[in-house]
Amino acid sequence: MNSHATDRRAHSALSGLGGGLLLLCFWAAAAPAATPGDISRAYKETCDRLVCQCGCNEQLSVCAMQNCSSATPMRAEIRERLQKGDPVDQIVDSFVARYGKKVLSAPTTTGFDLSAWIMPFVILCLGLVVVVWVAVRMARPAAEAVQPELPPVDPRVEEELKEFEKEI
Repeated sequence: MNSHATDRRAHSALSGLGGGLLLLCFWAAAAPAATPGDISRAYKETCDRLVCQCGCNEQLSVCAMQNCSSATPMRAEIRERLQKGDPVDQIVDSFVARYGKKVLSAPTTTGFDLSAWIMPFVILCLGLVVVVWVAVRMARPAAEAVQPELPPVDPRVEEELKEFEKEI
C-alpha cells in the first residue's frame, strides 16, 4: 500500500511537470522573437529620445534636413547598434556621454533636472492662486465705497434753508 501511494505521488508530480513543460512550450511559441518590427520600434524610440546636433533643435526622428551632417551618422550608428542587440538605454547613454545632456529631447527625472518637470506645474498653481485671490478681492464690496458720515448741520443754517424754501 505504501508503494502504491508513492507511485501515485510520483505520477502526479510527473504529470504536473509535463503540464508545466507543455505550458512553457506554448509560451515560447507564442512569444515573438526579435523581428525587424521590434528593431524599428526601438529605433523610433531611440531617435525620439535624442536631439539632432546640427542646430535645428528637432528630435532625431524628425530632422528633415537632407544629408544632415549630424542626423545621418547618428541614425546609422543607432541602426547598427540595435542590429548588434544593444539596448535603447545603453545607446542613449553613450550619446549623452559623447554630447552631454543637450542631446536628450527631454530632461531626466533626477537631480536638478527634475525642476524642469515640476516648475511648470508650480507656476500654474501659483498663477491660479493669484487669479482666485484677485477675483475674490474684486467680488467683495470695497470698504472705501461706504460714504463717510457727514458732520452735523448748524441749526442756524437749517432755519435759513426753511425760510428760503417758504419764499420760493
